[in-house]
Amino acid sequence: DMPMLEFFVSDWTIANPRLAAFYGLPPLEKSGFQKVSLKPENNRGGLLTQASVLMLTSDGTRHRPVHRGVWYWESMFGRTPPPPPPNVDPIEPTPSDKPKATVRMQLEAHASNPACASCHSKIDPFGFAFENYNTIGLWRTEEITSGKGSNPPVDPSGTLPGDRFFKNADEFKKLAADDIDRFAESFAGQLATFALRRMMTFDDRTELRAIAKEGAAGNYRLRSFVETFVLSDFFRKR
Repeated sequence: DMPMLEFFVSDWTIANPRLAAFYGLPPLEKSGFQKVSLKPENNRGGLLTQASVLMLTSDGTRHRPVHRGVWYWESMFGRTPPPPPPNVDPIEPTPSDKPKATVRMQLEAHASNPACASCHSKIDPFGFAFENYNTIGLWRTEEITSGKGSNPPVDPSGTLPGDRFFKNADEFKKLAADDIDRFAESFAGQLATFALRRMMTFDDRTELRAIAKEGAAGNYRLRSFVETFVLSDFFRKR
């Protein structure tokens, strides 16, 4: 019955010995998945820095900041960004005779196109926050890439709407947690989709907002939130 804020910021995670080793955590004595305490230097906590989510938003070869940003919009806040314009050229690896560049540097050059800038300025910061995590979610401080010279350092900073600046994933997660009301409404929609076995529509928004608002009175504690949902007419009269 923890508050939903734990989805964003927490000092614990769930791991088994193999995952703990992957995260660089101290060895676990027991087998199986278990609750594990975290320290700030572990660079984990919450959903957004779980390797599962970070790997989901990559393509198996390299991390994809835009995919991570879109996943965040859709999964955490229930908002679908506009699709890219047709015939957009994909970002190609840096040629071996050119200076090494991070995916972020290439994206920023790509987003300088006026046709692309309006959407990228809204989506990309949500993905850039996790530049310290590679394709499979391992922590890094530089990006291994093709090209000439040393591997460039990653830049996980960005600015969210409202001129809210963050310098890394931890600061981003704290800013994201400020939007807990919007997240709760999205969570109610995800819960309803599962429980009612249908997609939510525009006509459902009033009921979902009412459930989220009632959850706010209980500090968005998960057990209480689920109880509010199953006792609502929205669920009982489905």
